[in-house]
Amino acid sequence: MATVEPFLGTRYNPEHVKLGGVLAPPYDVITDVQREVLYGRDLRNVVRIDYGISYPEDVEGVDDRYTRASSFLASWRDLGVLVRDQPASYYVVDHHFQHPDGTQRRRRGLLATVAATPWESSDLRPHERTMRGPKADRLALMRATRAQTSPVFAVWENADGIAETLESHATGDALLGGRINGEIASEKLLLWRVADPQQVASIAGALRGAGLYVADGHHRYETAAAYAAERRAAEPDAPADAPFEHALVYLAAADDPGITILPTHRLVRPGPGIAFSLDDLWARLDDVYETVPAADGRAALAEASSMRDSHHAFAVVAHDGAAVLRRPRRAGGSPRDRLDVAVLETEVLEPAGVTREMINGGALAYTRDPDGLDAAVRSGEAILAFGVSPVSPGDVIAVADAGETMPQKSTYFYPKVPTGLVLFEV
Repeated sequence: MATVEPFLGTRYNPEHVKLGGVLAPPYDVITDVQREVLYGRDLRNVVRIDYGISYPEDVEGVDDRYTRASSFLASWRDLGVLVRDQPASYYVVDHHFQHPDGTQRRRRGLLATVAATPWESSDLRPHERTMRGPKADRLALMRATRAQTSPVFAVWENADGIAETLESHATGDALLGGRINGEIASEKLLLWRVADPQQVASIAGALRGAGLYVADGHHRYETAAAYAAERRAAEPDAPADAPFEHALVYLAAADDPGITILPTHRLVRPGPGIAFSLDDLWARLDDVYETVPAADGRAALAEASSMRDSHHAFAVVAHDGAAVLRRPRRAGGSPRDRLDVAVLETEVLEPAGVTREMINGGALAYTRDPDGLDAAVRSGEAILAFGVSPVSPGDVIAVADAGETMPQKSTYFYPKVPTGLVLFEV
């Protein structure tokens, strides 16, 4: 039974700022150049808290980006730039964006909290492993600020009646709203607060029987769990439902029409023993795969995507042309083994000379741009380029339910949930 709870949210005051100027992408997709732009956009942009700049003269623990983040949070609260809502509330978020196919879409989300516990006892189910570095950085920030600045993105399945409940709240004037520069085009964010006790109970009840699955932000959840354990050890007499025992989450329906997962294509760096052409690759696959010539990588990718239901199909580009590489899907295997990206690794990349160990060692580069397949081969960055179809939310759920993890770079949920919509002070 999932327990999704309201929380005391800290948010920007629209009397002081324009929301579009103070939001930021999640820190792990911000380049140094983008961070500089965000710094210049508004002096109160949340990036100064969530992903501040380090300077050569910094003194660890005395004057560094973590101590500055804490100071910004405190001063903005004192100045009324940030306000803390009472009582505990949910927040409904509508995110309007342009899909890569050019259509305009909307994803509806809910900001809330869940218990921050180890995975084995969590209400959230993961689908990937995390790296140590990001968690250490996020934990240092949480210790300094005692706040969660960016939510874990998760999806729910089997929450009867909640769509109608949220629809009833996402009407009228929004509490906060604004536009940001998205990855593809301008995006609009609207946020409503739900504080009425009966309405809060209705949302909590609708989600109680749901399955919850992490889409993005596994390391943020693990950081929240580590921080909760740390605080509990230091404060054993704190209430059982202390804020630090929870993780900030952004939840959306797995079948929401706005849920979009973009594919991440594989670029094979040149190296000894790696297949050097389409003919060489095809010969190494022992006739298991059929090749269908294509005009270029984009055309091959479109053709491969059209046969996703019946075939494992990939676009492949080499110096001697482009093609679709395909074989019929077969019954059996675990949810992970049935993923296109997993089949690509074991059945295509390994015979092509790219082992799992080489992948872990950096033999692959990645791109989400279909035109990047041809460009990488032309430039010599890649000797082979493979285009893949996106996984579906159902794939993510099946892998998580099986207790498995997906290969690296299997999912890219788009658009990212902006940082700064609502903060959670713990």
